[in-house]
Amino acid sequence: MFRDYLAVSKNPILDRLARMGFEEIIGPLGPLRELLQRASPDPVPWATAAPQLIEAAIAKDLATKQQFKQGQQSAQLAIDTIIDDYCGTPPRRIPWPHPGPPPWAFQIASELALLANTLQPGGLRNELESIAGKISHRNVEQR
Repeated sequence: MFRDYLAVSKNPILDRLARMGFEEIIGPLGPLRELLQRASPDPVPWATAAPQLIEAAIAKDLATKQQFKQGQQSAQLAIDTIIDDYCGTPPRRIPWPHPGPPPWAFQIASELALLANTLQPGGLRNELESIAGKISHRNVEQR
C-alpha cells in the first residue's frame, strides 16, 4: 500500500516513515492512508459496469420476448449510455488521461463474454455477446 504512496510522495521524511511503517494517527485511517486513497484510483472501476450491463441486457431480452418496443429502446439506451460512460470516447464517467482505450474496457467485455458462455443459446446469450463485441470493437478502433 505504501509503495503507491512512495510513487506519489515528494517528501523524503514521509517516504522514510512510510517505509518504516509509521503513520501519524489524526484521522480514523491516518493522514498517509487518506492521501493514498485520494491519490490512487479505484482498483476496479469496471466492477459496477458489468452488472449494470447484465441487468440492461436482461431487461432488453424480457422486453423483446414481450414484444415491448419502448422497453427494448429504453434498455438499448441504457446499454449505450453505460458503454459510453466506461468505454467510450472522452468525456467518460471514469476519466482515462492516456491515449488509447482504458484497460478496463477489455475486462468488462471479458466478464460479459464469460457470463454469456455459461448460458444456454438464446436471446440473453446473444445480447451479452453483442454487448461484449461492441465494447471490444469500439476499443480496438480507439487504439
